Amino acid sequence: MDRFFKQSDIFPSQLWREVGSINKESNQVFELFRGHFGGGGVSSLTERPLNYFTLLRDPYALSVSTFQFIKREKNTLAHDVVSQDDFDLEAFVTDSKTCHLINNRMVRNLSFDFIEDPSAQEVFLSEETITSLKPLLAESQKALSPEQRYQRAISFIDNCVWFGLVEHFDRSMDMLCHYFKTPSLGKSQKLNTKPIALDISEKAHRRIEILNAWDIKLYRYATAVFEKRYQDMLHDLESFRSHPSQHIDDLLDKQYQQHQKYPKRTAYELTFDKKMVGSQWHRRELLAEDGSYFRWTGPEAVSTVDLWVKPSDCRLQMRVINALSPEDLDMMELSINGKQVEWSSDAEGVVRLVTANVPKSHIKPNGLARVKISLPKTQSHQEAFQSDDERLVGVAVHWLKFMT
Repeated sequence: MDRFFKQSDIFPSQLWREVGSINKESNQVFELFRGHFGGGGVSSLTERPLNYFTLLRDPYALSVSTFQFIKREKNTLAHDVVSQDDFDLEAFVTDSKTCHLINNRMVRNLSFDFIEDPSAQEVFLSEETITSLKPLLAESQKALSPEQRYQRAISFIDNCVWFGLVEHFDRSMDMLCHYFKTPSLGKSQKLNTKPIALDISEKAHRRIEILNAWDIKLYRYATAVFEKRYQDMLHDLESFRSHPSQHIDDLLDKQYQQHQKYPKRTAYELTFDKKMVGSQWHRRELLAEDGSYFRWTGPEAVSTVDLWVKPSDCRLQMRVINALSPEDLDMMELSINGKQVEWSSDAEGVVRLVTANVPKSHIKPNGLARVKISLPKTQSHQEAFQSDDERLVGVAVHWLKFMT
């Protein structure tokens, strides 16, 4: 989500315990609130009208994943209990100390807010946040019934401008791009997952079913809504089709280009604190030495980023601040709208200012300059730099600019 918003427009906290004192007036400047706030929680942070996004997962898979996550993560509250050798999935879903951790998690999360359903989920607040929320907490009503929570979750799904399903992640991303009117983001890398095949006993399966009766019902409803919304998207994209064999990526790209204004500038600089349009880029990261931002390319070896400039003969400059190796960087290829350009640099290491001449003919008449960065390979950051970061990365880019 961060690529669709400027860094300064994103609320910095992602957990309630990080929020501190709430100042709704100051929070008016933020356009994106992301994190574990519960379905209605963000309405306590800002007076702005809100559009909601969320992601759902099959309740059986979510239950198994929760067990595996707690078993391997030492900082989770139930880790000491779950890490016992004889504590298997069946024990996890039947033990009174742990079974609540998989009890209708999605319905409870989506129904939550501080007035209507404050007890729907466990919320860890800082002292400053508690002080700010006291007026709301004083108005809290009695706990809702499971049926009422389910109806609130259904209403939340119906009112979301976008929601996705983990089991249909690529199609979900297509719908996200359709909403934001951007090209396809390309394949994503699944991180923080260490799946271990488990033999799920009949008793454990039945217990998961009982504990997640409302979540299962919600997921079944959401799946039907998702399929309807996906078909509606395909129907909408048909207006951009020019021949039968076009892929959905082509149609999303046509929609995107049609909604761009013709650029008046002949020079442009993209720094990664800004919004960006492109595929195969990881999250923005802070460069501590000067407070600026950069992004690694990846997980695939070919990345693109779109710059919009008035067509003219110009130069492309790109500052690279890291790479898998100088040799990999030497083999990098650059192209603009599919036309290769030769680049040069005075440096030889992994930190370089790359420059390439770009003829006017390489830039589309509508002003699109799609920069493609092709590398010989990507590799996990963990393997390349002995870190704990599993992302497949190529080069770290600080900024790009077109100059006349």
